[in-house]
Amino acid sequence: MPHPASPRTLLGLVNCRASLHDSATSVHGTPREELPVATSTQRPTRESPGRPAPRPRRSRPSLLHPANFLLATRDTGYKTTALAIAELVDNSLQAGATEVRVRVAADERRTTNPIEITVTDNGSGMDTDALAKALTFGGSTRFGDRSSLGRYGMGLPNGALSRARRVEVYSWTDKRMWMGWLDVDEMVRNGHRTLPPIDEVETPPFQPDSKTGTVVRLLRCDRLEYRRVSTIEKHLTTDLGRIYRDFLRAGLDLRLNETLIEPSDPLMLDEAGEAAGARQFGDTLVYRLANDQGEGRIEVRFSQLPIERWHHLSKSEKRRLGITNTPSVSVLRARREIDRGWFFMGTKRRENYDDWWRCEIRFDPVLDESFGITHAKQAISPGQELSDLLSRDLEPIARALNNRVRRRFELIKVSTPLSDAERRAAHAEDALPPLPTRSGPTPPDLEHILTANEMTLSTDCPYRLVVSELSTTAAFEAFVQEGRLVVALNSRHPLFRDLYGPLATSEAQSDQETATQVALAVLAAARAEWLAPRKSERAARHEFRQAWSDVLASFFNTPA
Repeated sequence: MPHPASPRTLLGLVNCRASLHDSATSVHGTPREELPVATSTQRPTRESPGRPAPRPRRSRPSLLHPANFLLATRDTGYKTTALAIAELVDNSLQAGATEVRVRVAADERRTTNPIEITVTDNGSGMDTDALAKALTFGGSTRFGDRSSLGRYGMGLPNGALSRARRVEVYSWTDKRMWMGWLDVDEMVRNGHRTLPPIDEVETPPFQPDSKTGTVVRLLRCDRLEYRRVSTIEKHLTTDLGRIYRDFLRAGLDLRLNETLIEPSDPLMLDEAGEAAGARQFGDTLVYRLANDQGEGRIEVRFSQLPIERWHHLSKSEKRRLGITNTPSVSVLRARREIDRGWFFMGTKRRENYDDWWRCEIRFDPVLDESFGITHAKQAISPGQELSDLLSRDLEPIARALNNRVRRRFELIKVSTPLSDAERRAAHAEDALPPLPTRSGPTPPDLEHILTANEMTLSTDCPYRLVVSELSTTAAFEAFVQEGRLVVALNSRHPLFRDLYGPLATSEAQSDQETATQVALAVLAAARAEWLAPRKSERAARHEFRQAWSDVLASFFNTPA
């Protein structure tokens, strides 16, 4: 039966009552007496000598026109449907939900705007008063709260109506279910200035799966980017997995059309992700910033993607994995992503090489003003003070990563003669003494590059030639790994810098052939070193290689 609640204003923090003087009737509906209007020819009366006649009371216009306000808020500017749906998921999380179900379906009975989106949770639910506030713009019970995701009380009506013309909210506690709604068309047609009544529902259009919870239904969705349910599913899966990655790792059960959404790490450090293999670059930077609201913490970390593993992938595969055409910087507020883009990089402009590294910035809600957070929680507009503070550190790091990526691609460019040398040496393997089957320790400098090359290696090739920036002064390092001889040319040594590198990058076929022969010479030296049967002999040969590298560097560095 209907709940006899009194009408509520549509705008929570602003009194939007209709003017008592909008018509020629009083508040009781009786004709209002016309008051005389003082003119310049009127003189003071005897009853009020020397005092002008009182001016008539003029009507005071409403601060906001509710119907027009609803239409205007639809243009708040949510960049994607996922960001609008995220507002509803935020509410679920703040209500203590551990399970959130998002459903996207098409109502075949409708020929226009058939898509319906539903968000269901097992949170604490709402009573009539809380539900009315949830549907009111700015009417949140947590207005101004900086301890969690919400703050302004605009999320539910703002996010829902940005994509749909009608929103229905069902919430239940203690075996009683309440229902409230907002309908853009009805508000415009009938000129409602108050929130529609909250009614008790005895037979809801669904069966609740939990003792308490909330269902939000977006009906007549007319502002979706895509018309097909499958396409909407695809983008929601990717975006929600990235936006709520921290919550998903912590155990949140978030499903889209009954399919579990997996966390998506834009830094690609998560080993469980499909696109994994990046390495953190440097230490996590920590800042503490104070303002009028208190002191907040900012954390910044960078990662570098495995270029050697992924550079050979097709353009479409790189886009699918989020390697290219992806913003470099991800910004999280209260563990929830609110923006992506190019921030705090000073005067550095973004280049294609910047596809191969990522940056993540996390901050506490107490710093909302410094980051320029809006009520839609989908963008930052940092102030100059914060920009100057962070860009002083972040710009040099971004430039260093750009240079590292550039050098890596230059090294990849010189890998063709190495591959040719591997194949030639493999053909001669049967005529040579067998390599030892024992494995030696992997130099720390090579662990990441060996992992990155695993996808491109032939399993039957007994040799692996790579290029890396080694921390030693040796011309190359060599060791046996699972029966394969691994040789790494030191890109910092003159043997590579002044001999092999220029030959390998030359366009002349004869220079490419000479580069292959240089690689074969290095491979032969490394193989002879590892054929020594005793450990002491191998140690002596290693010392000889180091001495030979130092002398060779001196010779190459001597001016002509």
